[in-house]
Amino acid sequence: MTSSPRRQRVRDATLRELISVSREILTSQGVDGLTIRAVAREMGMTPPGIYRYFDSHRKLMDAVIIDTLEELTEYISSTISEVDKADTAGRLIVASRALRHWAVEHAQEFQLALVASSPEEEDESVGEARRQVGGLFGDVFVDVWHDYGLSASVPGTISADTEALADRLLERLQIPLPSTQAAVTFTRCWLRLFGVVCVESLGLARAMGDHGGALFEAELADLVRMLGLPESVLNTAR
Repeated sequence: MTSSPRRQRVRDATLRELISVSREILTSQGVDGLTIRAVAREMGMTPPGIYRYFDSHRKLMDAVIIDTLEELTEYISSTISEVDKADTAGRLIVASRALRHWAVEHAQEFQLALVASSPEEEDESVGEARRQVGGLFGDVFVDVWHDYGLSASVPGTISADTEALADRLLERLQIPLPSTQAAVTFTRCWLRLFGVVCVESLGLARAMGDHGGALFEAELADLVRMLGLPESVLNTAR
């Protein structure tokens, strides 16, 4: 009666260590270095021993991605929680900066978790973990739109193609928004900020001499103006 729970605790501890070691390998050696053999070597195990916990390399990678996304979600959530709920614009700013900060500090993990795979090929649990990140921003954006939506100015007209793209993104992220204009605005904001973060996580901004997030801050300031937010919100603690 007592041996089974103990075995489960040992197995759970080993699983956590396997994921932790895998993330360390990913950080130091990149995605190509994250192999079953490399993990086994670091753990002092044999490759067949690893397969007792993950029946394929893909399953190991998925576990690393989910663990990474859970950490990112918690980091952004805790950052947002430090801002008054009534300050919807401030919460959007700190959430955006938190995403950038984490991505730059954990570049290899960010690229694996949010950049390097096709949605059509992802496991459902991985998809759910990714949706949680997007959902955080969706929830914050809905509050911002409630307070400032009438001031938002989306450049150009909303074409059928643009509306369809927005609908697909929102369906994937499972974010309900109150209007077509809100949906298109969120989609454009998300893609612009996420795109800059991806560029920076890949080191391309540093290659241009941007070591402090100047490009990101310029994009953020432009989106603040587009959404009709007070520019003073950019002074929200960084």
